[in-house]
Amino acid sequence: MVDMFISNHGYILLFFFYGLAFFSMGISALQQRVPKGTNFFLLKSIRLLGYFGIIHGITEWVIMLRIINVFPVYQLLLIVIATFLNSLSFAFLWGFGVKLLGYKGKHKKIFNRLPWLVFTVWFVGFIISYSVFKTDRLHWLFVEDTTSRYFIGLPGAMITALALYKNAKYLSNINLKDIAIKLNGMSMLFFIYGVFAGVIVEKSNFLPASIINKDLFYQLFRFPVELARAISATGITVLFISAIDIFIWETNLKIAMLSKVQLISKERKKLGQELHDGIIQNLFATGLQVESLIDMETDKEKQENLFYIKNNLNDTIAQVREFIKKIATQNINIEELKEKLIELITNFEKNSGIPIEFNYYVSELIQGFLSNEKVTQLYYIIQEAVSNAIKHSSATKITITINADIKDVVATITDNGTGFNQEETSINGHYGLISMKERATSVNGKLIINSNEKGAKISISIPWEDDVNGTEKY
Repeated sequence: MVDMFISNHGYILLFFFYGLAFFSMGISALQQRVPKGTNFFLLKSIRLLGYFGIIHGITEWVIMLRIINVFPVYQLLLIVIATFLNSLSFAFLWGFGVKLLGYKGKHKKIFNRLPWLVFTVWFVGFIISYSVFKTDRLHWLFVEDTTSRYFIGLPGAMITALALYKNAKYLSNINLKDIAIKLNGMSMLFFIYGVFAGVIVEKSNFLPASIINKDLFYQLFRFPVELARAISATGITVLFISAIDIFIWETNLKIAMLSKVQLISKERKKLGQELHDGIIQNLFATGLQVESLIDMETDKEKQENLFYIKNNLNDTIAQVREFIKKIATQNINIEELKEKLIELITNFEKNSGIPIEFNYYVSELIQGFLSNEKVTQLYYIIQEAVSNAIKHSSATKITITINADIKDVVATITDNGTGFNQEETSINGHYGLISMKERATSVNGKLIINSNEKGAKISISIPWEDDVNGTEKY
């Protein structure tokens, strides 16, 4: 056995630091507060990772106690506890990977419950084998440990590695590359850890454990597989603690956004109050003076001129009041656009009968602000593009997708219609396309139009407001 090749003291230190690494990660994970409505997927499933880390860390410390032999009477009990806790931690790891992956396919419920179904089956077998064999056949406990590694630990680590890779890819696409690199590193290390913990097991008299096992690993590399697991665990923990900086950043970002919204709202109300108390009152006072002049004036022509002035004053007062109303209620959050588009799509589908798919991928991690003008122009560009597809393309399906990165908001409208010739529409002065281009230009946006016999694709990208969205991003 591998235990022959390394001293007890070495193993004690190894299992201590191995357990400490995962235990530290678990504590860090459980300390994170999960803001309601967070868009960071790792944060949504982080508690399961925390449970895995703490339970797995305790498992290694239980094994350490067995090696120290401080409780010789309870050696068997320590093996039983360690075997059970190890399997339970793997179930939490698998559950974490499943939740992080966010599978939404046909068999979603089965996929989400599979870790606990497998663990339940394993646990029943564990109870039966311990009850039947007990100390007479102690190696059955190691068989149970091996099966939990094969059927729970290995798939749990691999699914977690895949989920972290997909999340890293998503964060990279929205230009959060530093965090993406850390998640990619965690993905690779969880994959490696899955091999070390789920494939390299105790030597047993059944395949593949009879060939691929701890003894073979030591013969090949001259150090125990537990050291490789500990190194992987340490790397995972270091990257995780580094990556969770984004949680603090996300909270600070939301606070900064809220502060800016409150500041902008306060400034608008202040401006509205100044307009009301200053300009409107002066205009109103001037209007009263004009009325007095009208009553005093006997010349009809001069009276008519004074009436004209009074009417202009009243119109000006009405315009200023309308302006005050607009700036007092203006909402520059991008979420306003989402609600407007849902309402627009509902009306289009009702009137045309054409299904419209709506995808909205604007994460709060990179969400900034758009001025009312930009929101309005983006809205009408989308409206015009969908209207043209319904009227002219003979499309049977239209898709609207809103994406964003830390620089721009991007709206894409596609249809499966007959398409159009851009040169001909330009020559004929197609007002819809001209209007979209003018609207895009007015808000410093970039409009790209592609069309062929298979359909059309219109993409508009508009930059976030620099003066409002000044929060530093990763």
